[in-house]
Amino acid sequence: MKKWMCVVTALLLALLCAGGALADQKVQLPESSYHLTVPDGMEYDGPGESPDDARFAYVSASMGLEIEFFCEENGKGATLDDLARVLRDDYNYDPSINRIGGIDMIVFEFTDPGDPPDKAMKCITYMFPDGNNVQMICFWYANQTAADRTAEIISGITDKD
Repeated sequence: MKKWMCVVTALLLALLCAGGALADQKVQLPESSYHLTVPDGMEYDGPGESPDDARFAYVSASMGLEIEFFCEENGKGATLDDLARVLRDDYNYDPSINRIGGIDMIVFEFTDPGDPPDKAMKCITYMFPDGNNVQMICFWYANQTAADRTAEIISGITDKD
């Protein structure tokens, strides 16, 4: 009986440890109280290098997904409407303002102009003022499954621990 109990205990411990290793990761946005939950299998990729000034990124080739996190100072106190106008007028994006997870955010999509059109990565970006900063979360996705995953991830944004 003792041997059987030891085997069961060892199996339970192995399952618990494996479950912990496969857990999603809670990621804090730069200089913010906001968090996102990043899916298991995505790996931290550190800060970007010029001209990509992302504070950090999480990537997964197998998922066809990359999440880049940016944080820029908002010294002039630009509102969502101001930011949307600049995106529309200066960059020819088609931004909309949506409420996601209780936060009003600018949402816009584009395709990487440096890629061939038939293989170009697509990006959906979310921006919102956060104190004296503007947070920007860019989801680069390679397929529809990854695109669907972006909606799940961003809808979980929270400023609660």
